[in-house]
Amino acid sequence: MEMITEKIKKLGLPPLISRNFQQFSCDGPVIRVMQFNMLAQGLTSGDGNFIACPPAALQHDTRKLRIVEEILRYSATIVCLEECDLFEYLTETLAACGYVGLFFPKPHSPCLEMPENWGPDGCALFYKPSVVTLRNSNSFPLKEGMNTANQVMIMAVFNLNADSDFVFNVGVTHLKSKKPYREQRKLQGEFIRKYSLENCQDYPLIICGDFNAEPTEPVCELMKSSGLTSAYTSLSPDKKTEPKFTTWKIRPGSEECHVIDYIWYTASGFKVKALLDVPSEEEVGKDRLPSLRYPSDHISLVCDFAIVK
Repeated sequence: MEMITEKIKKLGLPPLISRNFQQFSCDGPVIRVMQFNMLAQGLTSGDGNFIACPPAALQHDTRKLRIVEEILRYSATIVCLEECDLFEYLTETLAACGYVGLFFPKPHSPCLEMPENWGPDGCALFYKPSVVTLRNSNSFPLKEGMNTANQVMIMAVFNLNADSDFVFNVGVTHLKSKKPYREQRKLQGEFIRKYSLENCQDYPLIICGDFNAEPTEPVCELMKSSGLTSAYTSLSPDKKTEPKFTTWKIRPGSEECHVIDYIWYTASGFKVKALLDVPSEEEVGKDRLPSLRYPSDHISLVCDFAIVK
């Protein structure tokens, strides 16, 4: 981390957006889980994307340092990433901080069509072997009925080193984007539910991802009806309402502020002990995301889960 910090100082970059944890009262061993759509470098150009963002903030030398800085500043036990297109760099850099990673690319990554890309994007999952042990993992494209989608998922099974009897599942996924594809997202969600019922019933489950769906969309209702709870609803007084946003960007003719990223979990296995708060509008800034103070158009979500036995 010191090497990353020193390189960032040399570039004269401002501090990352300031955020704090909100604590909740519960006991038990804790694992920290991060969910982060890191924004693929190949998707930072074209189609007039991020017109309010300073060009310097989108340069790959700047972004890769800030992405690592964002990941490491919370020291999560398990890190779930979408739009990951620099897996080799992250593997090498995060290994120095005790992480091991898994990666599964999209079958047809749009990043490869861009002139300046780091390779295909996909889902990645990093974990700390000092805290958890990987028992097995499975990576696969999602299905839409009988059709294979271009979106993917990694599902991993871990046990806690401090209590080897506690076994749990963690999945990371990224569903199809854009408003017209609500039905495809629902079909992808049905596939995830089917896979989970067939393979994850014996142990508690956490699913992280960019679902590209507002909380009222059918796919989110599907997750809830499958016995999963959205961790970030714990920030609201009624424990049912999602935060104001998880992505906020300016594109030609529109400003997009949405909740589409989630950490889902089974309440029978976990309780929310702490959540990283959502930054204020003032902290985000008038040019929104990404910016010189943040490398992605999505904020990271970080949850401390207390284990229920």
